[in-house]
Amino acid sequence: MVDENKAVNEQAKKIIALWSVCSVGKSTLACNLARKLAKETNLKIGLLDFSLITPCLHLFLDLEDKESSIEYILKSWQDNYSYHDLLKENAHITKNLPNLLCWTGLIKNPQLIDKLGDIQTRTIIYELFDLVDILFIDVQSDTLLISTDAALKTATDVLVVVDQNRNTIENTAKWLNNLHARNMDMNKFQLIINQYSNKAVYTKNKIEGNLSLPLLGTVPGVSKVNYDNSTVSLVPLLKYGNFDKAIENILLRLHLTKAVKKRRILRDSNWRIFK
Repeated sequence: MVDENKAVNEQAKKIIALWSVCSVGKSTLACNLARKLAKETNLKIGLLDFSLITPCLHLFLDLEDKESSIEYILKSWQDNYSYHDLLKENAHITKNLPNLLCWTGLIKNPQLIDKLGDIQTRTIIYELFDLVDILFIDVQSDTLLISTDAALKTATDVLVVVDQNRNTIENTAKWLNNLHARNMDMNKFQLIINQYSNKAVYTKNKIEGNLSLPLLGTVPGVSKVNYDNSTVSLVPLLKYGNFDKAIENILLRLHLTKAVKKRRILRDSNWRIFK
């Protein structure tokens, strides 16, 4: 396993921003991508909630009773105390996954967003990137927010999450046009279609063409009952085979998990021998 992780570490470290309009499962995907990578490797995985208007990663990771990382940092930071130390001390360690670290957003004091300037935001991202191997950032489509701008500009990969709803696709197209007009580097933007069904009116080819983004992958639909029960009970959707496979394929296409692929091959080989 050490050799496998070394192979992954030899690749460029990545900052992966998940970006979308509201209510398409972006935060759920961010959590499950991070969980899968943390579970299958010994890499140190970071998860940052920069969806500042509607933060929710603390809900998925059962951190409702914990103090918000970003709120504490914005209230405590002084010129003589580095962000690096504050971020290291205030990482939330995920139960059963000690290599998955989370920094929660503005949960109780959204007004602190006024203290989050461009320099502070970029410093937080770069310091976190120094603390972990792979950093996932959950951001929303409000391009006027400094945190969203900084995350999209510093990210090595931007995953645009949509579903097959017409309004979602149209609104995403508008936001993408805004980003393009502001000279955002669109080459690092890739598309993920969540809760995908090939029976829907908007097929993956049509969505890909409408948004002019390369399709990274699709995540199959999980029944509403199972989806709601999982998100409410904080049980990862990775327990569903098709969902887990889709998450793994996305990570592989991002060139993140040679270790995952090797582990899967080894597991399958052992299973054939056992049989």
